Amino acid sequence: MSLTVSIIAKLSGVDPHTARRALATVAAFDEPGAMPPAEFSVGAQARCYALATIADQRPGLFWFGIAAMVAVPAFLLVQVFHHG
Repeated sequence: MSLTVSIIAKLSGVDPHTARRALATVAAFDEPGAMPPAEFSVGAQARCYALATIADQRPGLFWFGIAAMVAVPAFLLVQVFHHG
């Protein structure tokens, strides 16, 4: 299982098989603005499809966002303990 699939599955709250299927579906579309399939239109599956779309079409933004989710709290903790 790839790191991208596991991150998408954890953040969206779906199983890795659904995340893998969402990535494959996004990669199969020729038009970036295409409507998602019905199975990815509501709930956790919609979050999964949205993350898969970002990971496929704008991978730099996806990985920068993941890095920021770790870095910002770490920087805040360093600031609190350094000035605390």
